[in-house]
Amino acid sequence: MKFTFALVASVLALSVSAAPLESETLVARAVATNLVPAFGVKAGVNPTGTGDCEGINKVKIPCSCPPNRAAFIKSLSANVAAGHAVKNPSIKVSFPKDASKASKIARIQTAIITLQNLNGPGQGCPAASTTFSAQLKALTG
Repeated sequence: MKFTFALVASVLALSVSAAPLESETLVARAVATNLVPAFGVKAGVNPTGTGDCEGINKVKIPCSCPPNRAAFIKSLSANVAAGHAVKNPSIKVSFPKDASKASKIARIQTAIITLQNLNGPGQGCPAASTTFSAQLKALTG
């Protein structure tokens, strides 16, 4: 009995010590920040007094949008590592690293998906809180 307990305890200890920490996994799989499109908009611009602020073309957006860039990149990296939007798993994402037009389009689309699903399915910031849609349009013409 003592031998069985010792064996189980040893196996558990080894398996725990061999498992990478979540933060280590995310760092290893983090997207290259130079490939993440710029927001092009600052949060909290021209508040209306009703909880809204001004986005692209004076569209009302939540004053908290766009989010903190570091938090956004962390969420984007988690989505890319998972291959889908973590907070909305039915949406697949990709973040190719090359400079092709198709890859740039995929990166912007993944950025928009991440932005719009930051806090759950469809619960994030609208695309109008960034210039992502304009960047996408410039590529797709």
